[in-house]
Amino acid sequence: MQKQKRLTDFFVSPVAKKSTSESPRTPLFEFDSQLPAAKRQKTFKGENDVRQAILDAGQRKIGGQYCKQCDMMYCIDNITEVAMHEKHHNRYSDITRVKVSSSQLNTWLRKECHYSTNRGYIFRILPEPLSSLRRKAEQIIEDLVNSSVGFSPDLSIWGWDKRRTVWISILTEGPSYLIAGIVITEPLMSAQYSDSGKELRDGEPIIGVNRIWTHSAARRRGVASEMLDLIRQRYFTGAYVPKHR
Repeated sequence: MQKQKRLTDFFVSPVAKKSTSESPRTPLFEFDSQLPAAKRQKTFKGENDVRQAILDAGQRKIGGQYCKQCDMMYCIDNITEVAMHEKHHNRYSDITRVKVSSSQLNTWLRKECHYSTNRGYIFRILPEPLSSLRRKAEQIIEDLVNSSVGFSPDLSIWGWDKRRTVWISILTEGPSYLIAGIVITEPLMSAQYSDSGKELRDGEPIIGVNRIWTHSAARRRGVASEMLDLIRQRYFTGAYVPKHR
């Protein structure tokens, strides 16, 4: 009786053929009952992976931190959050936002109402018309001034009746220019003294100071006093307002 062959034997070279024992139950195909083990892929845990643990090696600060000065919560072990906190924390002392280029200043000097001082210029900005100087002032007030003086960032600048005036002091620092101070004023019909509570209403002009702010890089240099002195001289045409008003 002729020996039974597997189907795969017809595709194998004669040299590689192996002798097989005679068996009526010889399978037609060869197969391996042991499947190859699947390779386990290595996963990399990045710095933002929530599964990444933080090792406590006795460091003084670990995990979430709260900064009272800038009112921000961040993770001190995360490089990205630390950088975000530094940027947010130093936003009041950073002069990048308040720098003015020479071309911007020249444009404002040609188009906007301004007064020259010993150290720079003071600009007077009204609610209308819209200009690049007004947009710059509104941006600084919303980003820096309001939160610095304890107001809501979205607090109205011009008021519902748009009677307020914004004053900006620009100092000359060598070849560069810096927005050093901002004062928001409005005319009042009456006022009340904070110390005595006495009401002031005599028909004479009164200037109300809604907000006053000086950049940290320009404080203790008389910027606010210089602005208030000029406002009392220039606010009302032909009238000088004394300090107590």
